[in-house]
Amino acid sequence: MRPSPTPGPAAIAEKFATDQADTKDCANMILRIFLGGLLAVSVVQGQSTSSDNRDQAALIALENDWLANLHNPAVLEKILASDFVHPLPTGDFVTKAQHIQFMSAHPPPPNRKQRFDQMQARVYGDVGVVNGLVLTSDEQGREMERTIFTDVFVRRNGRWEAVNAQENAVKIR
Repeated sequence: MRPSPTPGPAAIAEKFATDQADTKDCANMILRIFLGGLLAVSVVQGQSTSSDNRDQAALIALENDWLANLHNPAVLEKILASDFVHPLPTGDFVTKAQHIQFMSAHPPPPNRKQRFDQMQARVYGDVGVVNGLVLTSDEQGREMERTIFTDVFVRRNGRWEAVNAQENAVKIR
């Protein structure tokens, strides 16, 4: 068997140029795939962030509507899910119907105002959790009561409904 001839300088240069072109084409293809993937991820994240922001805003608006209508049965009927539960410090679990009946029968004193503080909404797909404080003040604006709360919402048929509400009194500092 004869050894194959050693390629000359021209053949080596041509092989190098061909390999270099192939390497460049491969690098370009990898770069395009990487950039395309990066673009796709950023678009999905942007949509997710945008969607989460809309959902958070919707939950906060729902909380504001709920606070403004705590004793309005028609509004509560729309906000509270059929399986709504309100655990109480007494150890009782109040249903939607019981909650609406109690709130309707016990209107607040007319000189009290309530507002939110430190409210945050978080969204996990079709579940939303809202935490915050409700500050109650008298007609002079003096804080009389502070309550910390957690409300849980579920998106059903394209709309948010409250499935759980729990609050605890906070000592005023």
